[in-house]
Amino acid sequence: MSNLTDFFPSGGGGLTPKFEEFNSSGTFTPTQALIDAGGYIEVFLVAGGGRGGDNGSGGGETILSRMYLSSTTGCTVTIGSGATTNSGNGSNSVFSGSSAGGVDLTAVGGQGNGLQQDKMGATWGSNGNEDTTAGSGVLGYGAGGVFPNGWGGVYSGKANSGQGSRRDVNGGSGFCLIKWYE
Repeated sequence: MSNLTDFFPSGGGGLTPKFEEFNSSGTFTPTQALIDAGGYIEVFLVAGGGRGGDNGSGGGETILSRMYLSSTTGCTVTIGSGATTNSGNGSNSVFSGSSAGGVDLTAVGGQGNGLQQDKMGATWGSNGNEDTTAGSGVLGYGAGGVFPNGWGGVYSGKANSGQGSRRDVNGGSGFCLIKWYE
């Protein structure tokens, strides 16, 4: 029987997982160690949630994307705000990866009318006219808001969740998580 160190004298792969969370807008700056390890990152991006009107509101779109970066140039991260007016839409969240050789991502804000149009994730709001409950989002991020008379969904969008909300309650703001190895 052999030991792992017979094949890998340093004891193994040696890469350490790293992450950075953005609860507000800022800049992700890739390290030289990240680039030297191949530049691979995963971006989880969530837009701001909508605020309901006659129906529940939609949560913000949730995107999980993988890409390679090739430079240490900073990438702008914009975190979308939750809607603050009845039937209002949440704001988009953006990761500008092209500045470091990756790709740009935009997660679309949740709609105040509760619809899900051209979005990833289960973000729709509840609809009392059709007896539907709201979408659950992705791990709770981007979940849809509740119908004003109590149909299933999020009542009040939590900060940095992208959740939609019912009428008279603000939608949740967006979020971004970046993971890599170095």
